[in-house]
Amino acid sequence: MKKEALTVIAVVALTIFLVSGCVQEKKQTPIQKSGEKFIVANPLDLSQIERISKFRSCVGHDYSGLNNKGERETLRSMKHYVEPLQKLRVGNTVKIFAPFDGKVTELLESPPGKQMFISANAAPSWNFIFFHTSPMPEIREGSYVKAGQLVGYAHQEIHNFDIGLKQFGFRGQVFDSPFLHMSAAVLSEYADKGVNPENIIIPKAERDAEPCPVEGTKNGDANFPGSRDQDYVKLE
Repeated sequence: MKKEALTVIAVVALTIFLVSGCVQEKKQTPIQKSGEKFIVANPLDLSQIERISKFRSCVGHDYSGLNNKGERETLRSMKHYVEPLQKLRVGNTVKIFAPFDGKVTELLESPPGKQMFISANAAPSWNFIFFHTSPMPEIREGSYVKAGQLVGYAHQEIHNFDIGLKQFGFRGQVFDSPFLHMSAAVLSEYADKGVNPENIIIPKAERDAEPCPVEGTKNGDANFPGSRDQDYVKLE
């Protein structure tokens, strides 16, 4: 009888151990599921926007590095320039919104205006970046924001501003297009305006075959002379 009692106790103890281990494992599971799209709110009011430059375009200056596959890219712009409607290019009128629940990790001087980095709660290594902005007074480094929250405006002294997405991790800084991380609902808003991942992203092989022209340098980056209509998608 004593042996049977000890066996029962051992089985119960083992069961409790295994169950507690499963619970602990569940608690340690990352917030983001594999393949989950973490940009769940549109960072732009598309009714205010005339056109958006393509990922890997030759607009502006060299903004390149490692892509999401770990491949190094050069002489291209791995972000998107956003041009508001002509009538909205004066004054702080063009709104920008938090693309997900997250935290403002950095506010950097980026004359004119500031760069705003927001990390995603669902994917903390990823930061959405707004360039040349005027943040809302309550937005500071360390501020927590909710998806869709008004976080500021495009700076009034420029005719365009930029948006980008970077991952900070063991590989260093990784560049990717925000359009590859948008939920179906957000992508549908762009699709209604004639914008989709297929026409807003230039494939790497295509850009490799036709590198962006170089003209001078600015802060260590190559400048690309002029801008071409084929580098943009005009909103319908």
